[in-house]
Amino acid sequence: MNRDPLGAFTLIELLVVVAIIAILAAIALPNFLEAQTRSKVSRAKADLRTVAVALEAYATDNNKYPSSTLVPLFLRLTPLTSPVAYLTSVPLDVFNTKDTGAGPFRSHGNFAYGARPIDQESRYALTSDGPDRRADHFDISLYPGYSESIWENPSSGFDYVRYDPTNGTISRGDIWRVSDYNFQ
Repeated sequence: MNRDPLGAFTLIELLVVVAIIAILAAIALPNFLEAQTRSKVSRAKADLRTVAVALEAYATDNNKYPSSTLVPLFLRLTPLTSPVAYLTSVPLDVFNTKDTGAGPFRSHGNFAYGARPIDQESRYALTSDGPDRRADHFDISLYPGYSESIWENPSSGFDYVRYDPTNGTISRGDIWRVSDYNFQ
């Protein structure tokens, strides 16, 4: 091989090295993004579990869950922080980072929360938008209580969709936590 007397690389050698680096980056980047999504799913599930524990402690002390009719919307879970601190602060949904206009029951950055019936809240539902960052559910404040038939069954009058990572990490569906049934 004919080398430059100064020991410099030829243009072809540099192009080969750049091409190899580009191929390695193309292989590594999707894996990195996939790991970020899996991490956020785990964080959302952990935050929902934390809020659920606080809701159960609140219900034990007050014989009902916090009202889901409080306005402005970010106040719905604040009874968990004062006057008795069941939580030091209400965690935000890692998948709801922008205001999507998802309806009157959701405020920017918060988990969706609904409790029924209005007069004596005896069950609740919490949801995260999930990796697709869309609220794939009927108004959560109308959540009627757990029944297998209401999930992904429009004839039930509701269309609640659970996030399922077997459909791909970024797939349709929301991450749910409900008082009636634990399918996490």
